[in-house]
Amino acid sequence: MRRRRSCRIMPPLCLLTLWLASCAPAHGQSSNSPPTTFYVSADARPNGDGGEHTPFVSLAQAEAASAAGDTIFLLASERGTVLDGTIALKPRQKLVGVNADGQLLEHAADRVRLTNSTPLPGGIMVRLSTQNEVAGIHFLDMGNAAISGAGTNYSDAYIHHATFTGHAAEHIEDERGLVYAISFDAVEGTIDGVAVEDSSFADGEDLGAIRVFQSGQSRGHYQFQRNDFSNLGGRAYFVRTQHTSRVETIILDSTADNIGRGERNSDSIIPYLMGQSEQVMLIRDYRFKNTQQEGNRSNTAIEAYMFGSPRPDEANWCTGCKLTLKIVDSVIENSVTDPIQFSNSGTNSELSYEIRNTRIIGGDPRQGGGGISLNLQGVADSGGSTTLLVEDSDIIGTTGYGFTLNNRGGGDGHAVTVDLGGGALGSRGRNRFIDNEKGAIRMPPMRMTAQHNWWDGGAPTIFDSDDRPTDDAHVLVDPVLTADPR
Repeated sequence: MRRRRSCRIMPPLCLLTLWLASCAPAHGQSSNSPPTTFYVSADARPNGDGGEHTPFVSLAQAEAASAAGDTIFLLASERGTVLDGTIALKPRQKLVGVNADGQLLEHAADRVRLTNSTPLPGGIMVRLSTQNEVAGIHFLDMGNAAISGAGTNYSDAYIHHATFTGHAAEHIEDERGLVYAISFDAVEGTIDGVAVEDSSFADGEDLGAIRVFQSGQSRGHYQFQRNDFSNLGGRAYFVRTQHTSRVETIILDSTADNIGRGERNSDSIIPYLMGQSEQVMLIRDYRFKNTQQEGNRSNTAIEAYMFGSPRPDEANWCTGCKLTLKIVDSVIENSVTDPIQFSNSGTNSELSYEIRNTRIIGGDPRQGGGGISLNLQGVADSGGSTTLLVEDSDIIGTTGYGFTLNNRGGGDGHAVTVDLGGGALGSRGRNRFIDNEKGAIRMPPMRMTAQHNWWDGGAPTIFDSDDRPTDDAHVLVDPVLTADPR
């Protein structure tokens, strides 16, 4: 995905873009009217006209005066005053915090501080429309979403170099008592080109970071990269699909620590599927820690979840969900429970998982029981299929097993292919299972290939579903590596 910037940051390229944009008339402008720049400052006098030296004092003034395609610069307060208000952006508008020289405030400490103290159900700070850019702002004390895309086509939203911290004493609450800093919600059409980059989310027991909800027959494409999350009650990336919606998500180069404050189940990344929806998700270069052991026994680092029995709301159970999830080049450390867990509570689910070049270090798995836990089906003979490939990865030092396969629903009516090396999915193996307290593998009598792996210098002991050692001929581990592959 291309990287977009404010016109004050890349003048030659943006002048061309600005000229091209001015060729098409925008709402409220004639075809000969170029986009206008307005300024807002919490330090301004009440009678400003939005000029650089006579800025507006409120976002409401800028919203009333501006038209589609205009740029609204927020000036940093010299007195440390917090701007208080809300704005509904028009198509192609930019809302950018800048310094006195008109340069984007890339450094977090310098960003323009913004809040919205309007009583509930108000409190949203920025409402998106199409092709908006939001950057250089520190959003404070969320009573509602700081940035909301809902009831509109928010395609090509570009949010970058932004900070989100804290929540108001009174705030909207989802089913877990959380308010999310960025909330995307689409019920129809196609949402394309949405990006959140180079931003940080921190310090809120009732605060979550980025939430994507899509339903109906909607389609969505999102890219999130170089974001940091710390000390949050809610999830870092929460992507939920419902009905027959479909979403593709790319998550790159992100870091997280201490997610799940308030003893919550806030898996830091979760594709959450309902109905007959579909998701495709790539996670690359994700660095997760839980240094303060926040969250409850369900608070994984990464989970995939197919909604279903025994949950209420049977109308939204997965009855044909499809998920493709790839986790690559990532490090998961000290999870308070299962580091990576895949759970299917639906029926006729078609699930494809890959884990490559990823390190799982520590963790106290208390759900599925493994550093990687594959919970195959929640009801007997659920239909559908699951594939899992793992290669060039480490599972080291958990209090449970290295890998577990759990068939809690029972029966053989859900096809499964697990390839940890040498199997049908093409895994090269080269995985390392080291110092997992309960053992290397626990699984029922199902066929699995796990060849060409390092079992800490010996051959692995396989355990059955009742935690008893077993000589299960269905698990193919030979040949084993005789030297550590790292």
